[in-house]
Amino acid sequence: MSNIKAYARLTKRERLLFWEALFFLFSSKLLLMLPFRYCIKLLKRERPGAVQLPPEELRRIRDAISRANKLAFWKNICIVKSFAARFMLQRRKIDSEMFYGLRVGEGKLEAHAWLVAGDVTITPKGNQDMKVIYKV
Repeated sequence: MSNIKAYARLTKRERLLFWEALFFLFSSKLLLMLPFRYCIKLLKRERPGAVQLPPEELRRIRDAISRANKLAFWKNICIVKSFAARFMLQRRKIDSEMFYGLRVGEGKLEAHAWLVAGDVTITPKGNQDMKVIYKV
């Protein structure tokens, strides 16, 4: 019931962003069933003519990903959330950087992906001692 009340309190713009985020989370989940070399080709950089969005709009996109992730009935790991956010930003021709990092924790290798647009972290970096191994 609290999810319904929270949804009812959203503005029309936030609701649209929520549904867009849910769509891209699901699409990203399906996409990542393909070999990674095909998936990575879809993450274009928007260098020439990239649009600068105000930080508050970037935070709205970040919040939409977070809200949609809570309601999704499937489990989304960091890379799914980063892909979904990247696709939302690409639709708006906004430049962003996706980072892939590794660290050794408790005797095993841990991987993480996060997305940054301007000064706003769209999907969280997580542990600060991640070593960046790839950036798109």
